[in-house]
Amino acid sequence: MQTGRIVWTGSLLCIATTMAAFAAGGRPVVQQVVLPDTNAIPPAMVNAGRKIFHGRGSCLACHGMNLEGGPIAPTLKEHSWKDAKNGDLAAIYYVVTHGVKGTAMVSHPGGISDDDAVNVASYVWSVGHRGTKP
Repeated sequence: MQTGRIVWTGSLLCIATTMAAFAAGGRPVVQQVVLPDTNAIPPAMVNAGRKIFHGRGSCLACHGMNLEGGPIAPTLKEHSWKDAKNGDLAAIYYVVTHGVKGTAMVSHPGGISDDDAVNVASYVWSVGHRGTKP
């Protein structure tokens, strides 16, 4: 079982996830993922996310080539967000890494890593909030 919490550290957002697995010595394994400040998402991160979204993440199969959505998945362009509340970067990242119960949205689609999920979330956020080209 995983539990997550969101922590602000200066201008960076950290998501700490405690795994049920324990490291040697009986201490919990904690993985921290640092999300970028949305005012400073670099183009390279957006491009990496685009490549994963349209490639091994297989996100386009449900969300469409232009993130327009389809019969089984919502648009990821600017809209009234349902599962990623307010379309916040941390909320988008959470959906990518945890999935959405009762839907086709699975955790870590295509087997992507947490670091890949940061790039995908940054790409989706940029398309929905900055009008970045899908």
